Amino acid sequence: METNVKEQPVFKPKTLNQVKAAREHANPKWYKAALLAVKKLAKRRETFTTADVLAELKKTDVKTHDLRAIGPVMVDAKKSGWIESDGLVRRNDSHTRGATTLWRSKIRPAPKAIAPSQQVEQEEALINN
Repeated sequence: METNVKEQPVFKPKTLNQVKAAREHANPKWYKAALLAVKKLAKRRETFTTADVLAELKKTDVKTHDLRAIGPVMVDAKKSGWIESDGLVRRNDSHTRGATTLWRSKIRPAPKAIAPSQQVEQEEALINN
């Protein structure tokens, strides 16, 4: 019998120490701003990556000396119940050239349902414009 249960990653003590160190050495104002950026994205979007969080942070004037602190931000957001891992996606940008976690919001409001007649009207408007 197959199940669709996602296996949770097992963090080794060395990894936990690195996460803790990254959190402790981050600029506290940046860390708070990063958490707020995650929450903002989680309220607006169904899925996003850390690249999206970093893009939000570029709009602010807060900086940190080591962007590896984004990992602990995401861990704390997950512990807060805002997001969950939805697997890995490939990226090729200035932040990483490998795979990165795709995060799924757990706090995004469900889209409002519209009546079928309204949907037809919207589709017709798109076709005619």
